[in-house]
Amino acid sequence: MRVRLALASFHSPHSRIRPVRAGGSQTDRTMDLSFLPNWPPVFPPAVAVAALALLAAAFGEIAARWLSLPRLLGYLTAGALFGAGGYVLQLLNLEPLPSQTLRFALDFAAAIILFDLGQRVSFGWLRRNPALLGASVIEAGLTFVAVFATMRWFDIAPLPAALIATISMSTSPAVVLALTREVRAQGQVTERVLLLTALNSIYAVLLSTLMLASARLDTRGLLDDYLLHPAYLIVGSLAIAALGARLFHLVAGFVHHDRAVELILMLAIVSIVFATSNALQLSPLLALLACGAFVRTLDRGRRLARSDFGLVSAFALVLFFALSAATIDLGILVGAGLPALALAIMRTICKVAAVGALAPFTGIAWRKGIYAGLGLLPMSAIALMLTHQVSQLDPQLGAEAGAVVLANVVAFQVIGALTLLFALRASGEAREER
Repeated sequence: MRVRLALASFHSPHSRIRPVRAGGSQTDRTMDLSFLPNWPPVFPPAVAVAALALLAAAFGEIAARWLSLPRLLGYLTAGALFGAGGYVLQLLNLEPLPSQTLRFALDFAAAIILFDLGQRVSFGWLRRNPALLGASVIEAGLTFVAVFATMRWFDIAPLPAALIATISMSTSPAVVLALTREVRAQGQVTERVLLLTALNSIYAVLLSTLMLASARLDTRGLLDDYLLHPAYLIVGSLAIAALGARLFHLVAGFVHHDRAVELILMLAIVSIVFATSNALQLSPLLALLACGAFVRTLDRGRRLARSDFGLVSAFALVLFFALSAATIDLGILVGAGLPALALAIMRTICKVAAVGALAPFTGIAWRKGIYAGLGLLPMSAIALMLTHQVSQLDPQLGAEAGAVVLANVVAFQVIGALTLLFALRASGEAREER
């Protein structure tokens, strides 16, 4: 029997095709096309993150190849364009990135960067040259005191002023790692910048924890908040880091000594330490930085090369800069004003002057000390993450400090990167290919 098909409608994805018999009588048979996707299709947030990574990689290459600028400036530009009003998301019909997805991606990228910094820095150097630790403490302490006094002069309350001063001590591990890797820098200035960056990150994490305890002291008891809470965060984070490093070397001792396998192990350890520290409400930043340092310390045979984790870390750097630029709310900068400018000036003077003046005591000429001080100027979203951790438990405190910190992060991601690049080139330690 011949069958003639008549198309009923195509106004919905559930279009139905009705068969009509030769005799003219229709049956109720229909063809269900509900398996077809809605149009236009909506992609999950992960696609937006991947699209941002591709855009950032392209912009980074443009900055390096055509403009002779650091690639990270291209990453920041791509992130800023991607996040400006969500126009790129609308053009690609991508679902807007929810804050939870952004926060996880940004935090995990930061975790990889801090782990890489920890296992690239030789903390044993401090035993052989204790003057380095003294210079680091003096530089960080001078920065804290000067910035705190400046913020108080602008009538900022003591606790927000202390939080701003604490975060001002930090140097961006992401910027330092990205640039030293890009120009293949090696030498006394480079190693000092890496070491002082790691120490400054530790100071900022520890002191921000104490600032948070002080903020909650009015509502809770002295013992549980001011003593037990910081002790739990610090000791717990270091314990998780030590266990993660031990687990890595334990498993690495059983597997074949292959770089690909060791890379997988490192990534797995980063994931475990990151997830565990979050689940136990510890400090992921401190835990990952310490874990990288413990992995290097326990590797007495120097079986692991510092470049083993470079590929994953390079991808994390691209994603970190792009995401941080895409998520910055520039509207907050309106309230920064003169305090942010004063912070930038005082922070620059303290870091450059202190490291430069103390350089002869640490074994290098004062000129190289100046270069190392310039290398400590970069700031990045790591500082914003410290502010965010405080804001989660004390939103008012985080809001009061956020505008001033954000303004300096925006400025010193660019200015700090250029000063670090100048310092590496002026000291003769940059070996980039022209």
